[in-house]
Amino acid sequence: MTFIGWDNYKRALTDTHLSAAVINSILFTIGILILNIVIPVPLAVVLNDKKTIFRTGFRSAIYLPALTSIIVAGIYFRLFFGSGDQTPLNLFMTWLHLPARQWLYDTKITGIFVLVIMSTWRWLGTNTLYFLAGLQSIPEELFEAAEIDGANAYQRFWNIIIPGLKPIIVFVITILTYGGLRMFGESFVMWVNGSTPGDIGLTIVLYIYKTAFGHFDTGYASALSVILFICLMLINLLYIRFLGIGKKEESR
Repeated sequence: MTFIGWDNYKRALTDTHLSAAVINSILFTIGILILNIVIPVPLAVVLNDKKTIFRTGFRSAIYLPALTSIIVAGIYFRLFFGSGDQTPLNLFMTWLHLPARQWLYDTKITGIFVLVIMSTWRWLGTNTLYFLAGLQSIPEELFEAAEIDGANAYQRFWNIIIPGLKPIIVFVITILTYGGLRMFGESFVMWVNGSTPGDIGLTIVLYIYKTAFGHFDTGYASALSVILFICLMLINLLYIRFLGIGKKEESR
């Protein structure tokens, strides 16, 4: 072994594969943040409503995808979004008189879209249950007082539910950010052994894995791991500073 100082970190500054992996990871993280907050919150409100029929069964069913192995889920979505004309999605596109597409090999946008859909399918139920638990901690007296004051459903949602769910929203944002930036399994399974053509589905952790165990360049992979760790710590500090993690609500 030869100690090379900061050369691996300098190499990272001009690595085009790393820049592609960073962009893909950021796009993936933004996608799952949007879908896993915008969809689960209203869904949790519906499941928390006593007027919703079979709500207990829906609560159980919506969590089932989280119990699915990532290998099984990855193979299923790989087949569903396959490039052949007889794959389920392309058959549906043909039925709509739209051209079939190579979803996993067309562009980076479609590749990231497939990863976001797969991740959302797996973790939508879990995040919904988080918000559902938060809704049950909001005092019923607030909703009763709002109804007496004539507040409609929209006003109750924005003035009672969203402020009441703020700690859960912050928690979900935090775990989704970490999960998005360290995503590995989905991309590795979606493209066989992580062989993403043109870096379409390449993520930061997948690139570190391929560098270490594919090219056996462990020194550079270790440097990339340190960079990722530092970035995650900086994000954590920003969340503590701007999202108010750990701060107590001031009494009025």
